[in-house]
Amino acid sequence: MTRSRVAVSALLTLAMVAVGGVANAFSFKDVTKGFHDVSKAISNQGSTVVPAAGTLEVAFSPDEGSENLVIKVINSASEKKGGEILMLSYSFTSAPVTEALVKAAHNGVSIKLVADYKNNISEDRSGKARAALSALKTAGADVRVIKVYPIHHDKVLIVNRDTVELGSFNYSAAAAHKNSENVLVNWNNPKLADAYVKHFNRNYSQSTPFETQY
Repeated sequence: MTRSRVAVSALLTLAMVAVGGVANAFSFKDVTKGFHDVSKAISNQGSTVVPAAGTLEVAFSPDEGSENLVIKVINSASEKKGGEILMLSYSFTSAPVTEALVKAAHNGVSIKLVADYKNNISEDRSGKARAALSALKTAGADVRVIKVYPIHHDKVLIVNRDTVELGSFNYSAAAAHKNSENVLVNWNNPKLADAYVKHFNRNYSQSTPFETQY
């Protein structure tokens, strides 16, 4: 029996017990086994377990430090020779974030960015996203766009393959100053970074080069 069928069977069993229609037909052992089967089926759906390590730092929006924390993470890439930033984004219009990335590129940091095509190109009515992406590419970054998913909704920075920034925060002025958002940084956790690098590489392989648009 497949994992999905086990899960469905277990859920049906639990539902029957819950409504009392066959309350006497199942023992407590049957019920707990059902929970175990469901848990096992769910846990085997491709998730990755990573040991806790490093230091966590959080910030929030609007105007509660989220944008500053993102920039802090970007700036940290320059502290290491041969620094690297791998970035996944949905919205990319933030001037301060773009400026920090351009500065990092000028300091020799290798930068790769994969951004959502629809949000930043085909529906970029203001032109801010294309201008930001163009500035970053002109600075020497490897800038790409992706359109194989309905929405490329990742918001992730991976710095020097040991620090990860993630959360709901889009790289935009609205995320910094208007919306309720959160940023979480796990400093110095190479195993977590490795898991995100694999996700980045998958999306990078499905993306196409961005052409500068001024």
